[in-house]
Amino acid sequence: MRNLIYLIIRFSAIVTFIILECLCFYLIVNYNKSQKEIWAHSSNLFTGAVNKRLNNVYSFFDLQTTNDSLLLENARLLETIINYRISSKDNRFQAFEQSDSLYQYNLIPARVCSKTLHLRDNYISLCKGRNDGIQPGMGVVSEHGVVGIVKSASTKYATVLLLLNSQSRVSGKVKSKEYSGTLLWTSSDPNILNMRNVPKHAEIAIGDTIVTSGYSVAFPPEIPIGKIKNFALEGGGNDYSINVHLDYDLSSIDYVYVVNFEDREEKSELIEELNE
Repeated sequence: MRNLIYLIIRFSAIVTFIILECLCFYLIVNYNKSQKEIWAHSSNLFTGAVNKRLNNVYSFFDLQTTNDSLLLENARLLETIINYRISSKDNRFQAFEQSDSLYQYNLIPARVCSKTLHLRDNYISLCKGRNDGIQPGMGVVSEHGVVGIVKSASTKYATVLLLLNSQSRVSGKVKSKEYSGTLLWTSSDPNILNMRNVPKHAEIAIGDTIVTSGYSVAFPPEIPIGKIKNFALEGGGNDYSINVHLDYDLSSIDYVYVVNFEDREEKSELIEELNE
């Protein structure tokens, strides 16, 4: 206690000076209009700068929640576009938008956990799995186009076989011309796919757009893939070998949508019966 008293006595002059300075500052600011305005302006600038930095910090930690919210919203919009393309021949958009029964495809948004793009057989891992409705065989798309097909799924994660995989097989067609074929990755170029089984009587041209055919259970029709770069007859045969340039960069994809086709099991059974 004695030491505390000695400390107060020792620094009493400084403490008194600080108290008087604060009192003077208070009186000057509160009883002089110009000084009061200057103080208000300066304090607003200071608090504004501090609040801006704090908001930036809070926003950074809230980015994941914001991204998830936007991903869900984008999934809903993409669902509407995909399903409307299928039903638009018989339904006006207003009637379609109000009827959930017309939705054949539902999209499950997911974040990419990891990916490989430099191998012969490339995959990505998703941070969602069976608990979220993801099953093997489902197609995976982004806002730009086709990504791949789900190969396996655990309760919380899923592995996707990318387009850039030697085992990948995707049914595609030449848009507006209805010539269909199978897309494979046969080169080491991550931007080029090869399309086969297109008959030589097909009227195709460089620059034609390639989209999904909708014949498989993995993808709805009209999902973008790429454009024809060049083509030639396979060894003098009856089918074209078509090189397709991808419209998008798979290495930049961080968020995807897994396609859940409502009638997937029924259509799969029919396809299996036809192939027997």
